[in-house]
Amino acid sequence: MPSAFAPRAAFAVLATVAIACKHSEQSTPPPAVAATYYVGTTTTTSPDGAQPYGPAKTIAVRRTVDSAHDSIEELVVHPGEQFITTLQRRPGDAAVFAAGDRAGSFTGTVTFTGPEWAWTAWTYDIAMTDGSGELQGTGRLTAGSLDTDKLFISPDGQPRARIHEHLEQVDETIYKSTRDQLLPPAQ
Repeated sequence: MPSAFAPRAAFAVLATVAIACKHSEQSTPPPAVAATYYVGTTTTTSPDGAQPYGPAKTIAVRRTVDSAHDSIEELVVHPGEQFITTLQRRPGDAAVFAAGDRAGSFTGTVTFTGPEWAWTAWTYDIAMTDGSGELQGTGRLTAGSLDTDKLFISPDGQPRARIHEHLEQVDETIYKSTRDQLLPPAQ
């Protein structure tokens, strides 16, 4: 397995995994603030996908979209830990959002395609702030599921890992149950 970049790369990937908005086809605009929930797996492999770098891991994601403030906040829960990512729309560019996390471990952009606030695809351009590399990849939303495919690229430009997530949209009860199973009880 590659050096310590894999957990960090997985964190950055998962912190930006559930980016696409999920709204049913409707003529009225989406609510200003809406939460969606996802549960699924993340898998890290060699760049060609042939060699697994450990088993798939279950993750749970709560996405809160605030269209009135042009922002998205994601709470991503891994086994034993959680991370908060924020996406803020860049002024004057409806499809590009600045991405970062509260820990300051990565920055970059997520660029969406599709109907505004009901995007169906996106691209990642994320840099790790410690200089260990970057994440580049794509995501797409289909009826009830979300898939991403990203490469972790080292500073010398070499692909080091492929990270794939498959998430299913769930209700809040399933999300909370999964989240509670993934996080240790509060001390």
